[in-house]
Amino acid sequence: MLDYPISLRLLLVVGSLFTVVFVLGRIRRAKIQIEDSIFWFAFSAVLLLLSIFPELAYWAAGTLGMQAPINVVYLGIIFLLILKVFFMTLRLSQLDSKLKALAQKVALNEEKIERQHQDR
Repeated sequence: MLDYPISLRLLLVVGSLFTVVFVLGRIRRAKIQIEDSIFWFAFSAVLLLLSIFPELAYWAAGTLGMQAPINVVYLGIIFLLILKVFFMTLRLSQLDSKLKALAQKVALNEEKIERQHQDR
């Protein structure tokens, strides 16, 4: 079993820690909600685990019948990002529906106020 070069492992650890610090900074500045940050914390944790224990990628590759562990890593990252895009699309659709309903309520309220002014 081959091992990742130490420089790659260090890069993955630094990247994971940088992501956590960056997301925490965004939470403190109220630029991201805690619910949204959970995905990025989990993503960082997975990268950290793979950098500390590269044998996990080899085990997953062997279990799934893949030739190279990097294929497992790429497949996992692609799957997670597609899943994230799907949930963001759902949320965007919900927000769009709420925005339409809110705009209609505002328009009805403005019309009601306008009628009241005209009746005086």
